Amino acid sequence: MPLIQTAGLFAAGLLTTSGLFTGAVPGAAPDDGPRVPCGAVWSQLPEDLQEDLRAVRDLPAGEKAAGLREIRRDALDGDYGNRVQRFAERRDERIRAVRRALPEEMKADLRAARNLTGEARLDAYRAIRSGALAGEYGDRVQEVAVQVQERREACRPS
Repeated sequence: MPLIQTAGLFAAGLLTTSGLFTGAVPGAAPDDGPRVPCGAVWSQLPEDLQEDLRAVRDLPAGEKAAGLREIRRDALDGDYGNRVQRFAERRDERIRAVRRALPEEMKADLRAARNLTGEARLDAYRAIRSGALAGEYGDRVQEVAVQVQERREACRPS
C-alpha cells in the first residue's frame, strides 16, 4: 500500500467515528457513524498533522512505519489537539475490541506474521488479507475485509 494511502487511512481512522471495523464489534451496528471521503477527512486535519504525514512520505521505506507510529503516539498525547486525541483514543479502543473479536485462526496468523521481518512479513499480511477477502476466516471477517478494501480503493490517490 502506498504511504499516502496508508497515511490517508490513518487520518481517516483518527477523524471518523465510523472506523473501518464498525460493526465488527459485538453490539455495534454495521452502519454506525458517517462515511467520509478521504479528501474531506484530509482537509479537516490540523495543519501540523498534515505536515507530519507529508514528512513521513519522504522518509526511507524502512523508517515510514516508525514515523506513523510516532504520529499515532503524538495524537494520543494530544499534540494535535483535543479533537484528534479523542478520535485517536476511540480508534485504539475500537481496534482492541476488534482484535478480541477476531477468530482464533486469524489471531494465530497475525501473531505469526508479526514474528517475521521484511518481505516475509509483508507477504504474510497480504496472505491474511487475501484469506479474509476470500472468506477463510468466516463471513463476518469477509464482510469487514470487503468494506476495508472498498475504503482503500476510494482513498487511492488519483
